[in-house]
Amino acid sequence: MKRKLYLAGAAILAFVLAACQTQTVTVTQVVTQQVPVTVIVTQAGGPPAATSAVQPTAVPQPQTTTAPTSAEYTLGVVLPFTGDLGKYGLGFKEGVELAVEQMNAQLAAAGRKITFKTVSQDTTGTPDGAAKAFQTVVQSSGAQVVIGPLTTAEVLGAKQYADQNHIVIVAPASTGMSGALPNDFIFRLFDPPDAFAGQAFVGIAGARGYKNIVMLYVDDPFGNGLVKVFSDGFKAAGGGEVSPVPYASNATDLSSEVTKVSAEIARLSGSGKTAFFCVCFLGAAQKVFAAGRDRRQHGQGRLDGVENLRDKGMLQDKTQAKLLADTHFTAVSFVGTQNPNSKPFADAYQTKFGHAPGPFTNYAYDAANVAMLTILLAGNDGAAVQKALPFVADHYIGTEVQSFLDPNGDQAIASYGIYQVLADGSDFSLIGTYTSTTGKVTLNP
Repeated sequence: MKRKLYLAGAAILAFVLAACQTQTVTVTQVVTQQVPVTVIVTQAGGPPAATSAVQPTAVPQPQTTTAPTSAEYTLGVVLPFTGDLGKYGLGFKEGVELAVEQMNAQLAAAGRKITFKTVSQDTTGTPDGAAKAFQTVVQSSGAQVVIGPLTTAEVLGAKQYADQNHIVIVAPASTGMSGALPNDFIFRLFDPPDAFAGQAFVGIAGARGYKNIVMLYVDDPFGNGLVKVFSDGFKAAGGGEVSPVPYASNATDLSSEVTKVSAEIARLSGSGKTAFFCVCFLGAAQKVFAAGRDRRQHGQGRLDGVENLRDKGMLQDKTQAKLLADTHFTAVSFVGTQNPNSKPFADAYQTKFGHAPGPFTNYAYDAANVAMLTILLAGNDGAAVQKALPFVADHYIGTEVQSFLDPNGDQAIASYGIYQVLADGSDFSLIGTYTSTTGKVTLNP
């Protein structure tokens, strides 16, 4: 396993390691050197005359500093390990574990008696579950920094306790606009807020000539926020009607919602090209497409979905895969650039866990590294970490994404790939891009 952490902020790591010395250090005395200096002598009645003399430089005195002999810091891990999002939460947990293992190896190699460990709790994917899991981790372990929760609803469930007790939340996948708040203890790294995704979907709708959109969306902060961002942008760009159809986040059966979607598509199709946009989590989306197998139920040739739906799990059922291929199902998913950190992470993950990392697992790995580097810099104190984390994050290059935070503590750089299901239903292919630099969608010819 490669133990080297490829970080753009190498200077940060050098500094924090030096700040965490575990033994008495003697500063070497500097040898006095004789250096020539020029002395200006003023002569009466004439110009200054220069003469040379030799002056000794200042001699620094020996100093000693003593640092803690050893330390063990706890990272909290609060994620959904069960429910529709359990697959993602378990993958994220593994990403954090790999980051901790590698950091501990680096500290040991540097002779530092400092280690990190994790304490985790299952949020079950709900705001109440996240609040309880967060408090349990903090109260039982004393963790000052927590990786997770996953969704914006979960993050907001833990927010009050985090802010009141100065516990830092480092959330690698929360994107809902209701979480974009300044001066709190929440930092959302790597996956940017949905203002960018909404702009990307508006660009796709314009490029494809959609007149109307029927949106099935999860009735939570993520879904409500994206519906508003998209609807406002779509109408401002000259689009027609947006018909939103909500579903409960804990719904086990979505057949009635699918029926309503079909009715809305039929109603709007007479006035122009109408498409279906699924702002759904993976488990719910699979139920939606299982309930509505008829292509006519999902609009005139087009289906769109949010980033977590770019998942091969959507294509396991052959009938469903054919529906998605026939309707040119398109997902907008944040995409990073492969860099020298990408392959070492994937190889190390495969070696440790015996399988490839899942979607967005690398974000959790990178978030854990930013959290640990900040603790090494600022100490195991939430209030100090809150102040120092933006500096560390802004100097960190991850496994795919350059971290850089906006005034809300959210990822400020957005680069999306636009993916469409292949004609044979076997996988997704890249058909275009969106970048926050231009705010524009570019579709391949």
